[in-house]
Amino acid sequence: MVALTLFKSAGGIVSRKKIVRAVKGKIVERIVIDNDDYMEVDIQFQDSTSIGIQISSKLVAERVDLLGWKKGNSRVLRKL
Repeated sequence: MVALTLFKSAGGIVSRKKIVRAVKGKIVERIVIDNDDYMEVDIQFQDSTSIGIQISSKLVAERVDLLGWKKGNSRVLRKL
């Protein structure tokens, strides 16, 4: 299990504590996961409020190598 401690929002970084304080004691009505234009999780509460979390997936290339393959084994030809 991965615990998220910080959320980045348009207004900056939002701590998990701040989110927990905002929803503490609320009863969840339903959870909606939307994946149309971007991934969003909307947690709707019985008191007609909700918290929307937009999730962004960013891939970062740590290393790129040109590899040569012979007999099922690879070797680095060039580090790019």
